[in-house]
Amino acid sequence: MMEKVVIVAVLLCCSLVALCNAETEEPCPAPPKHYTELGCKPIKDEGHRCPNRYECPKLTDRDGQKCYFNGNIYEPGTGLSKTDQELVSCSPACRCNNKTSPASFTCASIDCPEFFGRKEDCIYQYEKGQCCSSGAPVCGEDKIEKLAECYFEGELYREGQKMYPTEESCYSCHCQKGFDNSTVVGNPHCQEVNCGIELRSSERLARGCIPVYFGNDRCCPISWRCPEDKDTVIVEGRRGTEEVTDPKMQCKFGKLTMAVGDSISSEDKCVSCKCTVPPMPHCIQSRDC
Repeated sequence: MMEKVVIVAVLLCCSLVALCNAETEEPCPAPPKHYTELGCKPIKDEGHRCPNRYECPKLTDRDGQKCYFNGNIYEPGTGLSKTDQELVSCSPACRCNNKTSPASFTCASIDCPEFFGRKEDCIYQYEKGQCCSSGAPVCGEDKIEKLAECYFEGELYREGQKMYPTEESCYSCHCQKGFDNSTVVGNPHCQEVNCGIELRSSERLARGCIPVYFGNDRCCPISWRCPEDKDTVIVEGRRGTEEVTDPKMQCKFGKLTMAVGDSISSEDKCVSCKCTVPPMPHCIQSRDC
């Protein structure tokens, strides 16, 4: 009888330890934005809790006479579907144009009325999937007080206002009745920002260029770094030509083959480009520059 009690106690302790460890595990970092928008598949090899590499479509194999966005292929002269257009609502009327090489999207510019002067003491109303405010702004203290309230990151917002999370910088939220401020990812009133990487940078992608992010911000790239003949691999702070044996854990950049941790030589001390999570290296511009 005593042996059974001991066994049950041990199993209970193990379960509690496993539960505690699960609760204290940090969430996996968000993937670099280019992997998300290019439709890359996260891969967790054995022994890895978080994705240690991605499987991406071969951008160099794409048909140069067609346009690609959000996993969809567009023929020349066709516009984005309604669903895809809502992802890039501030770049309206996008159409595939094959007069460039490769084909690329041409979009209209948009000027929202509020860009030309906002009325003081008014709440502008925004809807999900729309760039500009909709309808007339709500003005006057008596009318504003009737709007639903949202408390988000220590600030008070009113129904219809946009909210921009600090931690989840690649999301935007809208204050609506019943807004849950405990979460951003998965919140029905929040949506992930689409940077339009395929929409605006198809030529760079075809050339094998890689994105440059600003500091720790992994939302939209601020520029691109394209391959040059003089590029070399830097291994642990020194130039090297060691062969990378595992093809799944390689990054490709122009003529270079890189292992995880390898960097790309650069004359710009403000930008460092590294193979962090294969198959694409990416760059970080220092906040101190």
